[in-house]
Amino acid sequence: MKIDPKEILKKIQAKAVDQAEVYLSSNRSLSIDVLDGKIETIKEIADIGCGIRVIKNKKLGFAYTSEFDEAVLADTIDQAINNAQSSEADEFHSLPRSTVVSSAVVQGLDLFDPTIGKTLIKEKIQLALQMEESAYQADQRVKKTERVQFSEGEGEVWVVNSNGVDAKYKSNLCGGFAQMIAGHDHGMEAGFGLSFVKKLADFDPETVGQEAAQRATELLGAKSLKSQKLALVIAPHVGTDILSALVAALSADAVQKGKSMFADKLGQLVGANVLTVIDNGRLENGLSTAPFDGEGVPTQEKKLIADGKLLTFLYNTYAANKGQVNSTGNAVRGSFKGLPGIGTTNLYIPAGKDHPDKIIKSLKKGLYVTRVMGMHTVNPISGNFSVGAAGIMIENGQKTYPVRGITISGNLIEMLKQVEAVGSDLKFIEDVGSPTLLIHDMTVSGS
Repeated sequence: MKIDPKEILKKIQAKAVDQAEVYLSSNRSLSIDVLDGKIETIKEIADIGCGIRVIKNKKLGFAYTSEFDEAVLADTIDQAINNAQSSEADEFHSLPRSTVVSSAVVQGLDLFDPTIGKTLIKEKIQLALQMEESAYQADQRVKKTERVQFSEGEGEVWVVNSNGVDAKYKSNLCGGFAQMIAGHDHGMEAGFGLSFVKKLADFDPETVGQEAAQRATELLGAKSLKSQKLALVIAPHVGTDILSALVAALSADAVQKGKSMFADKLGQLVGANVLTVIDNGRLENGLSTAPFDGEGVPTQEKKLIADGKLLTFLYNTYAANKGQVNSTGNAVRGSFKGLPGIGTTNLYIPAGKDHPDKIIKSLKKGLYVTRVMGMHTVNPISGNFSVGAAGIMIENGQKTYPVRGITISGNLIEMLKQVEAVGSDLKFIEDVGSPTLLIHDMTVSGS
């Protein structure tokens, strides 16, 4: 980036504020959609902008701009200061202190693959077409393309503040998504395949198409079940849905406001002893791996839950000040247009020792869950949930017939405590990862 945020910071400091921050980011994205063997759309979007945060007399103000001429910058700085003057004082407002994120650390994380940008558009179109073609080749029951897209993204971030923070990095990624529709005997089902990677060489379009076909066809002819309690074998991509439902409750902000199911459970068992949950901002090849967070605080690996015990929450600087702890490097910004909130980096359940086939074979009766609908509706305070689901019945250690039109209900913490086994097949859906999970005695409601 040609724009230097340190020069902008000097202009803000000339206004006699107590603390100031400039968050500068630029982004470029490319998406290629194909349909029926032909290009449907190609879109390329780029933007650049900066967010300005100021603190004066414990009052916080924020403003942003995507224009960088002198007059606009001056107006944006004044707007941030005016917004601070109009806000309420809060003793916990402050910016992080000087942190050193060396260029060696940034380079060691291997965040940028130049091959992605250098590869010709026509080659990326072929990758998209290969996803679609492999889905049709995988199973003749695949009848229609709902959506197939190859996409890539590239971004650069530079954060400076008046407390000495000066940190920047550049990263990119690419991947693809295929949503296919299968049909048989007047029944139709949709299924998806997805893979996003940090290196273009790691992207396998054929696997994406094959997964979409397999997920679309595996539920054809599905029927409902009678209401009962069953052992559930949770497929990895469904495990990521469950894990994502925990994110809001693991935020220190939600805990401090009493809006989390984990609010009074620090140091207590909230899961089975086979369950560990990690958030790792330095994970090798992780899609959300970065040297520092949205405020310039170094990222780190942290065990949120270890052997079933809740060890810590996710903190940005504000929540850390309020909780009298250090930030965990989990300040997250959607873009330069907003203040940092709290979020995960690369969140996952580490792989266990049990092969998924072994888990299935251990059951006389159970349900292999391949789909849940509505995990975002989990009550973040009570943990209670009731979600639609589909899957494949397990009888005498074998997958038998597909099931749909059922509901799984319970309490999320109790569900975590009922995890009996963790598979060896850790898989990521974007930046959330889970292996196969075995959960006993879950309430399944059907016809």
